[in-house]
Amino acid sequence: MRRLVKVPAVVFGVIVVAEVAETVLMVWGLRSGNSRVIRLVTWYHKHVTNPVMVRFFSGRSANAALLHHVGRRSGKAYMTPLTAHRSEDIIIVGLPYGTEVDWLRNLRAAGRGVVELDGCSVIVDEPAVVPVDSVMALLPPFVSRLFRLHDTKLALQLHVAGPAERRSA
Repeated sequence: MRRLVKVPAVVFGVIVVAEVAETVLMVWGLRSGNSRVIRLVTWYHKHVTNPVMVRFFSGRSANAALLHHVGRRSGKAYMTPLTAHRSEDIIIVGLPYGTEVDWLRNLRAAGRGVVELDGCSVIVDEPAVVPVDSVMALLPPFVSRLFRLHDTKLALQLHVAGPAERRSA
């Protein structure tokens, strides 16, 4: 019986240590501009963190959004978890890794996508990269602190064009 309790505790401990290490590396890499660390962290997010976020969290809770977009070359449908905030008919997404990320290139090429946020799916268009200072007043304190912690200089501003069509289950 003790062994059954130890295994989940060890797995949980490993996950917590890995996430703390990833966060420290991410903050250090972004603040120092170390391209090797940034590449390592982006790989980790793309292949480890993002699949977990897509499956369990994104689109279901405050500030955890899920972006549906189409590959600009492949035409394949993708889902990318993001930290986002909605203010009226605008959704704001921080760009701690800058503008050269695949999901942003895909969204800009298509000109539109679908964002799931706070249990709602909306069509977004008019993607515009803006200085983070120009949208900081629209963000709640938690998101503002997150942007500052990651030394985020740019944000993506998306216009909410309307509700997305419901998919049949």
